[in-house]
Amino acid sequence: MEDNTDSALPKRVVRTITLTQEDLSLLDGIERVMSKTGQRIKTDSKLIRAAIQVAHATLHDEPYDVMEVAERVVKEDGRTLSRLLEKEKKSQ
Repeated sequence: MEDNTDSALPKRVVRTITLTQEDLSLLDGIERVMSKTGQRIKTDSKLIRAAIQVAHATLHDEPYDVMEVAERVVKEDGRTLSRLLEKEKKSQ
């Protein structure tokens, strides 16, 4: 039986963005906060996705939990999910 990991992942859109040095510095700050949750969020795309989710919740006065956001971003990352599935297969 073959696993279809694509069905478990959200649709991805590739988009080029331009960031300033200040933006990158802010991303580093977000990475430091997220790493305190125990989640490994080292890629810019994961950091940007986490920041978007927090910003959206803030703008709409919705509560959010940084740990929950971090876990969701890590779980939805294709590379991370692929590695987790590989580990799971090896342990069985």
